[in-house]
Amino acid sequence: MNDASHMSTGVTLRGKVIAATVLIAALVLGVLAVVAIDRRPRTHDARIFAYSAAMASEINGRIIRVLVSNDQHVEAGAPLILIDPAPYEMQLREARAQVAALKAQIALAGRQVTSQGSGVQAAETQVARAREQLRLSEETRKRLEPLLGPGYVTQQQIDEARTNEATALASLQALTHSATQVRQAVGDTFSLQAQLEGAEAAEALAARNLNLTTLRAPLTGIVVGLQIAPGSFALSGRPLFSLIKSDAWYAIADFRETELPRIAVGDPATVWTMAESNRAFIGRVESLGAGVQASDQDGPDLPKVGRDLNWVVVAQRFPVWVRLDHPPPEAMHVGMTASVKVRHGGDR
Repeated sequence: MNDASHMSTGVTLRGKVIAATVLIAALVLGVLAVVAIDRRPRTHDARIFAYSAAMASEINGRIIRVLVSNDQHVEAGAPLILIDPAPYEMQLREARAQVAALKAQIALAGRQVTSQGSGVQAAETQVARAREQLRLSEETRKRLEPLLGPGYVTQQQIDEARTNEATALASLQALTHSATQVRQAVGDTFSLQAQLEGAEAAEALAARNLNLTTLRAPLTGIVVGLQIAPGSFALSGRPLFSLIKSDAWYAIADFRETELPRIAVGDPATVWTMAESNRAFIGRVESLGAGVQASDQDGPDLPKVGRDLNWVVVAQRFPVWVRLDHPPPEAMHVGMTASVKVRHGGDR
């Protein structure tokens, strides 16, 4: 009995040691797991994102051709739709005709101004001659008047000299008035030049509108949301479809505010999508959300990230943008559900 009792006591002791060892190992592994998770923030609340542009025409017109289809990849500058160019071609011809007409008027007015300038010069020459004639008549009268007393000249000669002077004065006044009228009649091309500038601006605008009848891709991307056919009417500024910018893909991950201190711009990150959970995509943290819209407050237009529970205090989530490093195009779709793990400080 004693030997059996000793054996039973030994087995019990070893069992307790093994159990204690397993428990301690589990605790250590748990602590290590918590530390690892703490150093590698992870969230399943993420989505794939890419910037997009709403494609809208800058002019009104009937669509006569649709040159793309949904999910088609297009390069920047590629034609997307064609609006009936006929009205804009006519507007351009009209604007060009107006410019040509004003240029012809300016040329004609220039010749008239040149001719009128010659008339002004002739009138000024006549005024100068009349002024000289008046000066001579005045000098003759002044020279003769002292000679009347001694009898060297007659009263008739004095009267004739005075008459000549008065006639010369009247002629000068008449010619001066006529020269003034001629100068005032001289035109210029300033107003026509101003009209020409306006017409040339209208011509440039008409040419721009004609060029805008072809809607072109402003960036390299993928056509989405196309639901129009030839015959539809394009209204200025109204979106027709969208173009996803396909050369830059992101994962926007909502991390709890308690995890933000362990995330920094430039940290490497791994992204998985629900469609391909066994395929990892590599990226880097590009930005951390500076603010979100509180659910119970009005404020500026900030990102809205909901909380899971309303009846307990839970950590707010903030968007963290991860720029993916050249992901395969076929695996990227805007709005896909994703998971993101960040390795803070380059931790592996």
